[in-house]
Amino acid sequence: MMGKVITIYNQKGGVGKTTLVVNLAHGLVRLGKSVTLVDLANPPYCHKWFGIPADGSALRWMKGEDVPRYGTRLGLYVLPGYWPDASDLFDGKELHLEAEDIRRERFETLQTEMVVVDGYRYEAIVEKELLRCSDLVLVPHTPGTPLESSQSVLKMCRELRKEGWTGQYYLFGIVETLGDVQKSLEISKNADGLMLVTWNERLRKRSTVFESPRVVRVIGEYHNLAMWVVKQGEVG
Repeated sequence: MMGKVITIYNQKGGVGKTTLVVNLAHGLVRLGKSVTLVDLANPPYCHKWFGIPADGSALRWMKGEDVPRYGTRLGLYVLPGYWPDASDLFDGKELHLEAEDIRRERFETLQTEMVVVDGYRYEAIVEKELLRCSDLVLVPHTPGTPLESSQSVLKMCRELRKEGWTGQYYLFGIVETLGDVQKSLEISKNADGLMLVTWNERLRKRSTVFESPRVVRVIGEYHNLAMWVVKQGEVG
């Protein structure tokens, strides 16, 4: 089964990346897709949503080990990230990902229609290989996100495109004001498009704000995002 790999990634923590990953993965399951969530973030947080240990299953899988996946009541499969315990640190056995560990075939062996990845951070060469393996990259950006962190990821995607990468990449702007919308439009000008999510009812009623051709979707809830992702997969 040739599954679609969707990576949620920003070099800055605290931008809603994991929240987006978990809700998108569950949204895809509710739409009838088989989905595996792979937590490659450093540090990881997806495991806290499901009450499972951060035992490094995701990293071990990428390194070639055949480890079991955790399952949720909704049918989502999860490969949790790695949070080293004191003994790992003391004994020098801490797990690390290398660029050669990030291979497309490791995602394909999961045998699910969709693989949603909480993206790795802090090592550019590893990050770039992860993006290269992805069909769709979403870069979450909040009003408090440093511009350079989001711009750096978009630049990495542009470089991959020049190298022949055929995936798509979008800025996922979480906006509260008109100013936030304008900033997202500016940041995303070289991306494939911009998605906006807002729970501000007054802002949503100002429909003219979202009429720019750069805005591909305005999302009121994560279920709408899941439907858009499924549609993109069918088109692709």
